[in-house]
Amino acid sequence: MKFGYDVGTHPDFAKETVSLYGEDDAGERQIEITYSPQMGCNMFSLLHDGIEYLLDTTSTAQGPALLGSPILYPSPNRIRNARFEFDDRQFCFEPNDGTNFLHGLVAKTAWTGETPEPVDDGIAVRNSISFVPGSDLYEQFPIQHRLELTYTLHENRVSLDFAVINLDDTHRLPFGLGIHPYFNLIGTRDDVRLDVPARKWMEATDLLPSGRLVDLANSPGDFREPKLLSELDLDDVFWGLEPDLPQVIYYENIGVRLTLSASDIFTHTCIFCPPKYPIFCVENQTCSADAHNLYAQGFTEESNLLILEPGESRAGRIEIRIDEIGLAP
Repeated sequence: MKFGYDVGTHPDFAKETVSLYGEDDAGERQIEITYSPQMGCNMFSLLHDGIEYLLDTTSTAQGPALLGSPILYPSPNRIRNARFEFDDRQFCFEPNDGTNFLHGLVAKTAWTGETPEPVDDGIAVRNSISFVPGSDLYEQFPIQHRLELTYTLHENRVSLDFAVINLDDTHRLPFGLGIHPYFNLIGTRDDVRLDVPARKWMEATDLLPSGRLVDLANSPGDFREPKLLSELDLDDVFWGLEPDLPQVIYYENIGVRLTLSASDIFTHTCIFCPPKYPIFCVENQTCSADAHNLYAQGFTEESNLLILEPGESRAGRIEIRIDEIGLAP
């Protein structure tokens, strides 16, 4: 397979886009991702064999809104009352979900993208966003550091390699990281099955976890066996993912399996499958929702808030692989 890239412009938002692709000997594109460094480094298209697996935009009263696969950082999903305390410092954000703060700081912010380069059997592109004095990001989260994301495209998979580097001389960096892919519903809710090999459900009220872990048998999403979307109505966090037990989406009507593998820092997932919309989300996360506040309450393992000392860094990977259901991963 031959790999290359294109640079374009998003038709709805007039922002620069980058497409990585792999084509066969006849010049037909077999796999392609498109993302925009200027729009939160959002990968809003994942095409394989002509099938689109991500929903690009949705219509709102204010016009089109970008969906795709936002990057959630430094707090996946909600922070209670848009504030938390860490190391005797108060961190406050502008509420954007009632009284809460939702989906972090980088999902709609411009990143810096580099030029794509070939790698073994694929193509990769590195992107970064920095929290530095004088920037709006630093004003909201005043710890000097950098978040990096490298997209790598291969014949039937795309990997997202993250790195967080604490550049601050004084302060520890508490963070969580996740993705929020809006997968297309291909067929009906009876045609898609989810396998989520979590160990526990996180009890929640108003979409905010209490810190209590509950057996799957007593949860609203009993994933001890794969479940059809038609059996689910969730916006819930699950705990206890392990690298050798990936999440899997089965598109049974087209005979395709999407495997979402992740490294050991991604211990949580949020499953969002609203019955009235033709999408669903399987969100690998390093931590729970409201992780900073849960950590402050003593829920260390349950929250899995990651903390970097000055000068430290942490890396992690998520990979989305596309196979025929009958083929081994």
